[in-house]
Amino acid sequence: MPEKSKKKTIVVKPRRPYQHVLRSLSKVVKINREIETPVWLSGNAEHGCWGPWPLRVTIWNIFKGHGGEHFYNDFRLLSFQSDLVLLQEALMSRRSLMELSPEGFLSVHGASYERADQLRDGVMTLARMMTDEAPVRILCKYPEPVLKTPKAALVTSYSLGDCEERLMVVNIHATLIRTIKRAVEELDHLMGQLPKHKGPIIFAGDFNTFSPRYFKAVAGKLEELGLHYVAIPGDPRRPVDHLDQLFVRDLKVKEVWVETRIKSSDHFPIRAVLEYVPTTPLTKPK
Repeated sequence: MPEKSKKKTIVVKPRRPYQHVLRSLSKVVKINREIETPVWLSGNAEHGCWGPWPLRVTIWNIFKGHGGEHFYNDFRLLSFQSDLVLLQEALMSRRSLMELSPEGFLSVHGASYERADQLRDGVMTLARMMTDEAPVRILCKYPEPVLKTPKAALVTSYSLGDCEERLMVVNIHATLIRTIKRAVEELDHLMGQLPKHKGPIIFAGDFNTFSPRYFKAVAGKLEELGLHYVAIPGDPRRPVDHLDQLFVRDLKVKEVWVETRIKSSDHFPIRAVLEYVPTTPLTKPK
């Protein structure tokens, strides 16, 4: 649980080692953007639906797992303490996907592109609940400049038992280098492709909102879906590091904090505990 303090402490996130950045760039000079099966699934969820219990959520840009053994240890710890995990920069092979599918979780990977070494970069959502519809991968409207690498969002949905409503989860890694106008157009493009949905929504990930103006524009656009921003009390991140965000609809936020003890990526995980109060009783988890 987060440590409570009256005084706000600013924490500087770890930097990306330049050798890792150069190595990553060298791998994306040639990429495959036309992937026949952009969504991979692995593992088995321990529940058939989200039952009447608080949902522990983790949102984390994992920097392609470059943290090595420290990353794997951190990932296991966070998964153990979560029911829903949203990862960005998830660089995967079939084998690594299975390795990063903890027991009791269904792991879904949505590829942005495939590198020449056949590793897929993208977003990944892990849940202790089964999806009740086929996951959907949506490419962002604008790729990164120069190398033209696309970014993506992954849409999954989960049953709420006997309730007519369902939980929709949108896991996004937004384009890094774009104007504010294009950031809004990117979200407009994504929202236009979302399945019709009645019920609560979690819309989260790495929005690359690296200035207050970017954040204001993004938050304003998401309000059109009835989503509201989940502010983090005493957020320890520097304003320039407010890249990862959580937006929700029809969900009560019981707790939310930044996990600054995790340092195997250059992004700190965001953790939250959410609660859904249905109008009709939910069934017990299967």
